[in-house]
Amino acid sequence: MTDVASAHPPRRGLLLAVFLVPVLLLAVLWLPRWWENREFQQVQAIAGVGSKIAPGHLTEARGKIDPGLPAEKIVAAIGKPSFSVGTNGKESRHEIWTYYFADGTMVVNLTDGSAVRISMAYGPPRIPKTTRQE
Repeated sequence: MTDVASAHPPRRGLLLAVFLVPVLLLAVLWLPRWWENREFQQVQAIAGVGSKIAPGHLTEARGKIDPGLPAEKIVAAIGKPSFSVGTNGKESRHEIWTYYFADGTMVVNLTDGSAVRISMAYGPPRIPKTTRQE
């Protein structure tokens, strides 16, 4: 008498399936959540969620910059923005830099690397907060 188990060794396809099915199941369950979290973090970055308050005061910072000043000189004068967004047009680049200070918010609009418009709003800054419960 021959043993049935020894007569037929396990097939490679079956072993491969036993290994791949849990891996694929894990990917199907994990990948969509990872992708959604990644997109949500990008949206929050664009909205300025969690931006830091810049050191100093709004009026002092405004006195250090004027329209027409290049971006490098703005950064040298008052520091990096709390957050910024930009777009590349066909012939120019537009950016919006937002500075949050303890006493207000300053928004600097730049075109092609130079300040075009500077606006200020006094009062506690309204820094966006996350809406997602983690």
